[in-house]
Amino acid sequence: MVGKCLPIGSLCGCAVQEQRPKAKIITVATKLFARAGYGSTSIQSIANEVGIRKQSLLYHFPSKEVLRDAVTDDLLQRWQVRMPDLLAAATRGNEKFEAVFLEIVSFFREDSNRALYIMREVVDRPAESKQRIGVALGPWLMMLAQAIEEGRVAGRVRKDVDAQAYLVEMVVLIVGTFVAADLASAVFPDQSASVRVEQQIREILRMARTSLFTEDVLAGLKRERQS
Repeated sequence: MVGKCLPIGSLCGCAVQEQRPKAKIITVATKLFARAGYGSTSIQSIANEVGIRKQSLLYHFPSKEVLRDAVTDDLLQRWQVRMPDLLAAATRGNEKFEAVFLEIVSFFREDSNRALYIMREVVDRPAESKQRIGVALGPWLMMLAQAIEEGRVAGRVRKDVDAQAYLVEMVVLIVGTFVAADLASAVFPDQSASVRVEQQIREILRMARTSLFTEDVLAGLKRERQS
């Protein structure tokens, strides 16, 4: 059972003290692989943070490479579990756009280490990441791209929007917001990283709306938010 979210560093990570051994190992490995990098993280350091002997960890995961694959599988499986919520969000009429956006954000808000881990994997293992992450993200990106194309035909979406490029940029912006949270708080030290993330998410949402929808649709959305 996963405990409630507790602070890890300056952002929120998933609590691990109530998890079963394998789940706890994966949670800690996700954090350490994300923050220190796969090459700089030893099996012993993971075992130390989990609070078990190295041999106990190796009983569950025979090698660091096996554990790395388990971390990736866990992240992608968690995303697949979220797919029904994402699909449901995509059917909420005029609220569809914001609902889908916030559903994606919530996946990374649950554990900010996910975003950094994905970023590292894309850089460190581009071929493997392209295949595995592509399988997980492909279905809903295609669904949203189709919705954007339908919106263009209906006159709701700007004619010059490239649906696929737009969606990729939105994912990059959302992931990058969580990855760069500490940097943002260092540049603007008047606010904590967690507060800065929420501000950036609101700004990305504003940018996403204004770059996608026509002026008439934006005016309608503004009236709905004010009513």
